[in-house]
Amino acid sequence: MKTVALVAAAASLAFALNLATGLNAFIDLISIAFIAIAILASFVAVGFKRQGILVVADIAIQVSIVGMLIGYVGILQNMSDPEALPLAFAIMFLVVFYGLLVAAICSLLSPKITEPILATSVWQRVVGVLLWVVVVTFAMDSAAGVEAFFDPTSLLIVFALFLIIFGTSSSEELRALARHLPVAGFLGVMVGVVGMLQNMSDPKAIGPAMAVAVLTLTYCNLGSVALKLAFPEITSETSGAHFTYLGFVLLFVMGITSVLILSFM
Repeated sequence: MKTVALVAAAASLAFALNLATGLNAFIDLISIAFIAIAILASFVAVGFKRQGILVVADIAIQVSIVGMLIGYVGILQNMSDPEALPLAFAIMFLVVFYGLLVAAICSLLSPKITEPILATSVWQRVVGVLLWVVVVTFAMDSAAGVEAFFDPTSLLIVFALFLIIFGTSSSEELRALARHLPVAGFLGVMVGVVGMLQNMSDPKAIGPAMAVAVLTLTYCNLGSVALKLAFPEITSETSGAHFTYLGFVLLFVMGITSVLILSFM
């Protein structure tokens, strides 16, 4: 009965997407590969055990956020072609769409897995992290070139956040870092937004401030996912907090895009 319900749900969703804009509009192979390799990395890190579902449920939203922000930087690097922007934004949000689907499915499956995640061999965790690093590097290079994602100010902010979290955690520092880094990344967002608002009259000065806002958040989520793959046993219980966090990130992206548009008017 449950299998029939799942098949009916998949068919209903496919029919709805087809009615909306056509199924082809929701297919992007690069975005699918980005999410799929992150899923593979999760299962490699736990030795291909079913506890990999717990890891995927915990990182899927963060993986989609990293993919979205990488795509956003690529869009900012190619603002000279306004006609290509709508399609670029659509593709950017597809990785979030895929991440939401994966996170929702794994969150529903997670309660059925009662066994704890045990530490696996070092090489499995190293391979899992390497898979994540490789797919992120490839995505960055394809979007705008890896050099576009290097910002010393953002790195310094992330380093400061790392020290603050590590220094204030009474125990389980790695778990605290993996859990709090993504939220702490909004400190960099605030720094960047203040810089953008102070330079509204000079569009050229908005770029560096926007880089701080976007890249700090990217680094924090990238690092958090890497920690969870390197030490899958620190994976936290899934909750609605992941989806709430995604909502704030989407609001941030739409907000700075509005500020950028206003600066050119």
